[in-house]
Amino acid sequence: MSAESPRFGASLDVRFEESIAEFASFLEHHGLNHIEVRQGYVDVQDGDVLAPLENVLASRDFSVTFHAPHIDCAMGNRNERLRNAAVEGVKHTLDMATAVDAGGVVVHGGSSRVRYPAHVQARSREQALRSIEECTRYAADVGVPLCLENSRDKSSERRHTATPDRMAAFLSDLDIDSEYLRLTLDVGHAKASGVPYERFVDRFGDRIHVLHLHDNDGTADDHEPLSGYREIAAHVGATYNVLEMKALSDIAACVA
Repeated sequence: MSAESPRFGASLDVRFEESIAEFASFLEHHGLNHIEVRQGYVDVQDGDVLAPLENVLASRDFSVTFHAPHIDCAMGNRNERLRNAAVEGVKHTLDMATAVDAGGVVVHGGSSRVRYPAHVQARSREQALRSIEECTRYAADVGVPLCLENSRDKSSERRHTATPDRMAAFLSDLDIDSEYLRLTLDVGHAKASGVPYERFVDRFGDRIHVLHLHDNDGTADDHEPLSGYREIAAHVGATYNVLEMKALSDIAACVA
């Protein structure tokens, strides 16, 4: 689903027990009109989620994006069979997004463990590049943008997209140039990595399609409420603006 004006909503997290219809009602009550469905939420549901999601989209002025698998899903896995499985997981999410005319699918770019030798880290990055290339081609085939997210940097891992320089280098090294490869800016990840989110905006503003909004103290990825999210969204200018919270009460605290 394309959106001519910015949409504001929240992420349907694996921690939430609410149904899609209940979550949509909660968001609508708080003046929000967008759902980002995380694949982790889908994976723990007993039944199909597409039918209730289609009902929400048909009956309310809502838009939707998806978040591809990322926990235990390493795009840069050095084992080729496992890397292929990770790519298939993202493609499956793209298929779901296509079924409901979603505005995009968020994906992580992978990482390398710093304790390993340089050639092992290089191999992980090469595998991650291959994975994103394959997923981008599939995104172009199905007509849904793939939105590469800046990950939170960690001392134990070198995240390939954690800083503007690394993101730029990663994009430059991809053997593909497609309008269907866009970006997700996560302001909480940037803050926890010691990077002002404005640096991403200055570098990639035109390509930022999805904005993830949450807060932390600069030392951990805590996903705390972010009361000033609309001011940040106005500065970034993304189409889809998503509150990524751990509890419904945190979403309510953001919009209060």
